[in-house]
Amino acid sequence: MFESGAFVINAWGNVVDFVVEPFPPADPAAALRAAMRGERQETRLAVPLVYTGVHSGPIGLTVEVLRARPEATPLGWEDIHEVSLMLPEGRAYFTTPTGWEMKNVGSIVGDQKGSYRARLHATGRDTAFDLAVESPVERHLVQFWREPPSPAFALSSGSERGKDLPRFIKIWQGPPGATAHFDPRLVAPASPPE
Repeated sequence: MFESGAFVINAWGNVVDFVVEPFPPADPAAALRAAMRGERQETRLAVPLVYTGVHSGPIGLTVEVLRARPEATPLGWEDIHEVSLMLPEGRAYFTTPTGWEMKNVGSIVGDQKGSYRARLHATGRDTAFDLAVESPVERHLVQFWREPPSPAFALSSGSERGKDLPRFIKIWQGPPGATAHFDPRLVAPASPPE
């Protein structure tokens, strides 16, 4: 089950990746034969979902898996952006891009896979920009809920680093694939999709 949680994790290169690693096939030989016939296989989802101000070091990260779009945005966040993701079945975790630290957030199984919306909150990105830190100086909140794909947008970009996020999202969303492929755009805070 895909689960909420709160933890401290190390960023590296200004990011923390979100990964969904497909489960190994029950019959590897059958999976290989299917792949050789050109049948589509579940692929690994790995996206730099948490964009940090610090170059490296610990950040506070809270993950919330919600039943529906949140009605209100929590107070105290400088930057709030939304993106769409297509989540495959597999083990879900946050990790450093180097892969040396992982924080498990459960598994996505059966009807849990599919289209999700992720709301990315951050505060403190400007505090130690591009520096290595030994204790957390910024906090992040990632909220997930089921929702059809829609364009990425910004609810707020209060920090200097947050103003770079739409460009950063556009880079990693790229062509159609594991993530939604819509161009990020800035919209007024009062006009998020229904």
